[in-house]
Amino acid sequence: MIKLKHKTSVLLIGLICLIQVDVLYAQNPRNPRIFAYNVKKSPTIGIKGGALLSTIQGDKAIDEFAKKISPQIGVTGALYFHPMLSIKAEILYESKGGKFVNHDMKMNLNYVSLPLYLKFNFTIDPEIYIYGGGYASYLLSANTKGTYEIKIGDDDINEPINEDISSYLNNFDVGVVSGLGVQGRFNRSIDLFLDFRYYHGFVNLDNGTAEYRYNFNFEQFWPEQNVDKPKNKGFILAGGIVIYLIPR
Repeated sequence: MIKLKHKTSVLLIGLICLIQVDVLYAQNPRNPRIFAYNVKKSPTIGIKGGALLSTIQGDKAIDEFAKKISPQIGVTGALYFHPMLSIKAEILYESKGGKFVNHDMKMNLNYVSLPLYLKFNFTIDPEIYIYGGGYASYLLSANTKGTYEIKIGDDDINEPINEDISSYLNNFDVGVVSGLGVQGRFNRSIDLFLDFRYYHGFVNLDNGTAEYRYNFNFEQFWPEQNVDKPKNKGFILAGGIVIYLIPR
């Protein structure tokens, strides 16, 4: 009951704030001292790129704290309900995965992803913003690549590996994204931005078809590590440009 009252109070406060913002905007529709520069609520498009720091949760063979660094690149678009509130979508190429604990190997998962989220900016130029929403991803390719250490008696032998593991993985992933960032005006039509994002997948990566392991389908894997329900998670640091279709 207390939790319900708390949630209701938060929602009421948020609603009151939004109503107050709308009243102020109606009174000052073109005042950049009060609102962000997109007073015309122009749709935007943009391009972005950055570094993705990823890992896999739920597989003890993957080091959850040693992030795999790989690229993210794509395009963005936004529709504004209000100069301070927009819905934003992206189409991205992302290389996720993780690093193995006991071997010099990486699990590489290459996706095309479609994040969709609400963005709220609460300052003028430069705009500081927060956002949250979800994503859906489709697996393009996947492999485990690196050097695997085999123990034969007292000897350690290193063997190269480049195994295609895509057939052992679920093709689709969905999850949540949240983040914050800063966006600054370059000219009447273009902004530059930098943001930091956290993502967490909901889908079990392992489709259960591998004879031994979903990310290393060989009998000799050591040490034996449990696989629970491996899922994507990580951080992204990205930057880019935003183009306003209606100049401000």
